[in-house]
Amino acid sequence: MTRDRSLDLGKGLAILFVYLGHSILYHPIQMNAMYPWCGFLDHFIVSFNMPMFFIISGYLFSKTRKGTAELYKGKTMRILVPYLFTMLILVCVKLVLPASMSYNSAVGGGYKSLISNALLYGGDRWFVYTLYIIFLILIPVRNWLKNKWLDVVLIAVLIGVYFLDFLPSIFALDKVFHFMVFFIAGYALNEYYAGIKQWSLKYWWLIYAVFAVVNIILINTLCKIPFVYRFVLPFTGTLAVMTMAFQLEKVIERSKVAQYIEYCGKYSLQFYLFTFCYPIIRTVIVSVLHVTNPFVILGSVFILQLIAITIIVEVTRRIKWLKIPCGY
Repeated sequence: MTRDRSLDLGKGLAILFVYLGHSILYHPIQMNAMYPWCGFLDHFIVSFNMPMFFIISGYLFSKTRKGTAELYKGKTMRILVPYLFTMLILVCVKLVLPASMSYNSAVGGGYKSLISNALLYGGDRWFVYTLYIIFLILIPVRNWLKNKWLDVVLIAVLIGVYFLDFLPSIFALDKVFHFMVFFIAGYALNEYYAGIKQWSLKYWWLIYAVFAVVNIILINTLCKIPFVYRFVLPFTGTLAVMTMAFQLEKVIERSKVAQYIEYCGKYSLQFYLFTFCYPIIRTVIVSVLHVTNPFVILGSVFILQLIAITIIVEVTRRIKWLKIPCGY
């Protein structure tokens, strides 16, 4: 399958929002609780960025023509192995670093708690863990998803399950059945993608206007309405970000910024897995350098994260024996 540059640009924008969100969270200070504008930024980012990854994953899954056995093997090597490798490193790092640098409540229980959290609940890399479980469930029934009416029924049932709130957190089942809504929606969008792209480029001003109103201006109000916040704003946000990606695709040959965003999207799995260093960066900036300005903290953590992860990606992707463990 030919690589779609607009999808890489979309994933790149989404992963940059993930990094921006990380820049206002966790130890040694909880900025989203201390500053109202950080809380606003947090609500804005959460309203769409992780569901967007599941929508894109579902869309890409709809393109596969591989058999069941080949798909299971591929997803295990591409998703599960990098997840386990990353969590092994993360568990070791957390056991070595002082508690002041920890950002996982499970660290208080020692290595047993950290390991069980990683194996049974998804740990800090819950997106990859959840995505793998979704593949385990949907690979055998993927041909059923070609029935659009069945997709609508499944999505309605999954939304109902979400609001009944009876699923346990073990094996991330609560997240699996929540984010499967977006995965199936992405799968169902397969035949409409080209039309959506054309429409988005034509009516970009309308899409951005809706995005500005519901995902930004009214976010503090709409985040209190669970159905809208969890199941409407993810789609308005994803459409707006993908519209940005479609527009960036037109200028990518002459824009270094667009090329870097595409790079982030191409290696979005690694960018997500390798977010080891931001607690350390934050701790150094706040506790060692004694920076107190929240805007400086956010900007410096965001930029230094990207520099560090880009270096890590460039090094690891060139080492042959790290290609499978790192998901390349």
